[in-house]
Amino acid sequence: MRQTLRTTLLFVATLFMGFSAIVNAIISVPHLREDMEEINVRPTLLGAVMLGLHFSTVAMFALTFVVLAAAIKSLRSPIVERCPLLIIALAYIGFGVAAFIASKSHHTLGYVLIGILIAGATAIPNTRRT
Repeated sequence: MRQTLRTTLLFVATLFMGFSAIVNAIISVPHLREDMEEINVRPTLLGAVMLGLHFSTVAMFALTFVVLAAAIKSLRSPIVERCPLLIIALAYIGFGVAAFIASKSHHTLGYVLIGILIAGATAIPNTRRT
């Protein structure tokens, strides 16, 4: 039962993480580029900002795949590495809370939800195979 719950939490978190990474890649980043070009941001500044935005998109996908790998491992084994997942969970919760405080946008609470799902999965103790 514990393993099934952990696996479910990790797969749900993966779905939300993948969705947010895709939205970032195909909607947010291009929209921001258009807006910055429209207000005539200097090309060097635009390039630097876009580089950071593209890296953040790659990082979002990378973290998604780390959680997906943990979910797949959880399907096959009652033991998962919890430390990397806890780091990801805390990063998502911390970012979501900070972004909500700064922006007051309820959309940023999605990051908190993702972090809570992952943290919930890490809170489930590993069981030994018998």
